[in-house]
Amino acid sequence: MDHAILQIAMRYLHILSAIIIVGGMIFISIALKPALRLLDDDRRQSFQDVLHRRFHRVVYLCFAGLLISGAYNWIRLAPAYHEMGPKGNAVIGVKVLLAAIAFVLIWGRSIGLIRLPDKACHLINLHLMAIIILLAGLLRYWRLAL
Repeated sequence: MDHAILQIAMRYLHILSAIIIVGGMIFISIALKPALRLLDDDRRQSFQDVLHRRFHRVVYLCFAGLLISGAYNWIRLAPAYHEMGPKGNAVIGVKVLLAAIAFVLIWGRSIGLIRLPDKACHLINLHLMAIIILLAGLLRYWRLAL
């Protein structure tokens, strides 16, 4: 049974969640971090603390959206991945693994479990997410080419 509205809603949730996380991280890297240098140390630290708290809330909501919509899409598209053979299963597996690593880095840093410098964690996650987006595009191309 085909539920077009649910499929569209899940695709929308998945893409919107990814855009918010990646776009927010890029905005922080390109615009916000350089602008923070204009503030004195006390204001900069206060601003960064508020920013991290608020952005992490949004990131966690978006990760929940990605998890729910990703699981739905993975189940719905399992036959297509099966048709692709080992390459489809390998790519979806790597995509999920990289997403899990990104989540663990963000969550682990926020609770003090992982002690990476802010810049290093940010760059690692940006690169992981860029690879995830590339793999998503590859999977979509293969699914449509079948």
